[in-house]
Amino acid sequence: MNTNGIYCFNRLKGAAEAGDIDLLYTVIQDDPYILERIDLIPFVETPLHTAASMGHLQFATEIMNLKPSYAWKLNQQGFSPIHLAMQNGQKSFVSQFVNINKELVRVQGREGLTALHFASQIGEVDLLAKFLLVCPNSIRDVTVRCETALHIAIKNEQYEALQVLVGWLETNKQRGAVELENGILNKRDDAGNTILHVSALSIEPQKLLLLLSTGINFEAKNLENKTALDIASTPKIKSILLRAGAKSSMEVADAPTLAHMLRSKKTTMYKLLIQTIRIRSDMTEEQRNIWLIVAALIATTMYESALTPPGGVYPSSAGDNSLNITSSNSTISSTQGNVGKSVLSEAIFCLFSVSNMLSFYTSITTIIIMTSSVMQCMVVYMLIMSAMQRNLIDHSKNVDAKGETPKKVVDQRDGTITNEICNSKHDCWPNSHNN
Repeated sequence: MNTNGIYCFNRLKGAAEAGDIDLLYTVIQDDPYILERIDLIPFVETPLHTAASMGHLQFATEIMNLKPSYAWKLNQQGFSPIHLAMQNGQKSFVSQFVNINKELVRVQGREGLTALHFASQIGEVDLLAKFLLVCPNSIRDVTVRCETALHIAIKNEQYEALQVLVGWLETNKQRGAVELENGILNKRDDAGNTILHVSALSIEPQKLLLLLSTGINFEAKNLENKTALDIASTPKIKSILLRAGAKSSMEVADAPTLAHMLRSKKTTMYKLLIQTIRIRSDMTEEQRNIWLIVAALIATTMYESALTPPGGVYPSSAGDNSLNITSSNSTISSTQGNVGKSVLSEAIFCLFSVSNMLSFYTSITTIIIMTSSVMQCMVVYMLIMSAMQRNLIDHSKNVDAKGETPKKVVDQRDGTITNEICNSKHDCWPNSHNN
């Protein structure tokens, strides 16, 4: 860099320290390529770094408009502008700076630390809440030690920060929130320790008590094959873990390794599942849509067949089920022998029912496999099965069980109609009929 370049660079640094936008453009007029030359340096203290350290938001915004890449640049110490702002206590600057670009929360600096990690480390709960609001995915970021923001909060005795992080995980309503919560709570660092292991090493039980109400795994082992109970720092911590149901490593079976799973014998069902997934993966989108249409048509047809079996059912006005009414004191009895029964023979109807059900299940399974949104498909499947189950229950009420004949009895005193089961047809006829 020549003498004029050094002079312009020093003036630019002075403009950043003072937050002087007019001086910034004066320097650019003297040297139009100065910002570009700075950007070519891999690790450098840019004017944005300086402005962020001083908390000059307007100047920083102006630089961001001219050179957005500066926001992601690290200086020679491995820090980005947002890291320097937080180190210098520029809380208001940081809160507004992330509104320019929410992804600034995820910029990883020295040792993989992000702004969220730094806020957890120093206990800035307001900034933590702000970061999680504007950039929810920042909770997934880990350091070079594979530590989450929760690991960092516990290690630095930041109980309130841990409360904010756990509270956000428990109240998150975004898609995949349950999976995210379980994943973060049970995330392991490079030593295999979950946040439960880290909290068990702490003397204060506060953080541990907070974690007990979450979905954390009490049986997780670290790389030394120890559970949180094994490494509990004090008898009090151990007592809390025991009451919560924690176990020692001796009581917990070792989780199967990938090598063990690959070496183990595969079941027929597992092989069938893998083969099905392979077939689906090799299909084009058009082929998948055709399969879905065919499966949906089969499912609809089978469902309709279940509602109305071939040949139908005996109606209430069937010739062999004539209504017989006889007055006896205050009751009128009527016999309906085969009302609601299928006209098919028992063997044929059984064969039809089994084949119909198999076809229905097969088509539904095909739809589930071919559909990317499995959860939505499962909801539809459960609704269909629930409706079909109700229909079968209604039909079963109309079919005689074990040759028993239903008798309808009408109480003439109040008009109440009740159904009774007779052991034989003769029992259903009143004595006057036998006479």
